[in-house]
Amino acid sequence: MFGKKENELNPVTKNPVTKNQNNNDLSYVAESCEIKGAFKALGNARIDGKLEGSIQVAGTLIVGPTAVLKADIEAQNVSIAGEVRGNVKVEEFLELSSSARLYGDICTKELKIDQGARFIGKSSDQSEKQE
Repeated sequence: MFGKKENELNPVTKNPVTKNQNNNDLSYVAESCEIKGAFKALGNARIDGKLEGSIQVAGTLIVGPTAVLKADIEAQNVSIAGEVRGNVKVEEFLELSSSARLYGDICTKELKIDQGARFIGKSSDQSEKQE
């Protein structure tokens, strides 16, 4: 009377999702979070909190102005507006905004440093390392 008969039910199926299917996923560490250890993201990531350890991001990493990181970083692209103490290895593009404070060595193909940013360390060209 109120329901469907068994033979009228249509099964619902979902397409399986693989880990690397969507590289636009965003992993987020909020300003109120503190993490110690390894941080890995298959897509993009934004960190506004505190992190001590290591960071690996397959896509773009955004370090917000409130972030304080004591970590070595590896990523495709990185934009820093907060504080980073550690070495940064970037496959493509590294940007230091005017509020950035980076204490460590960097290796990248392209580098942009805005006026007011603080960078203390050595810089090397990622394209030379691949040859």
